Amino acid sequence: MTWDPRAHSDDDNLHWSWLRAVEWGRWPIFLSQPIAPVLLIWLPWTTVVAGTVVLNVLWAVFVRYQLVSVRAAFLAVSFVLLKWITWPVATIYLFVQGRRPECWIAAFWPLLIFVLGALPTTAIGRIQVSFMRALDYEPSDINPLSVSNREHG
Repeated sequence: MTWDPRAHSDDDNLHWSWLRAVEWGRWPIFLSQPIAPVLLIWLPWTTVVAGTVVLNVLWAVFVRYQLVSVRAAFLAVSFVLLKWITWPVATIYLFVQGRRPECWIAAFWPLLIFVLGALPTTAIGRIQVSFMRALDYEPSDINPLSVSNREHG
């Protein structure tokens, strides 16, 4: 199961690639949404926050511009939907257990990830081009993915 570019218009594929590029640029933080609140049950909040930041930086340095996976990006969207179960359940559990720092971190994790992911910055367009190429698109002079159009547009 994956995104089928033949079943969608060029505009849909371009939009899909942009959304996946935004996520891919900070993939560890994106994937942390259903995971981090649960980890806070067993780990101190400092470990979860620091671990997420470290993974994001390692991702940025070693992976984010080197490869993209259409299948992994497609599946990650469904996986992250689990946050609507794990996030409130973990937050309530931590609150009931009196784990105040962890319950507040869990409660505000969906907002906190924007702060955690602020650095390093991401060249979304560069990743979008990689996703479009993975969907068998190639930049051309009339294609919005063209390097010359971005430089002169």
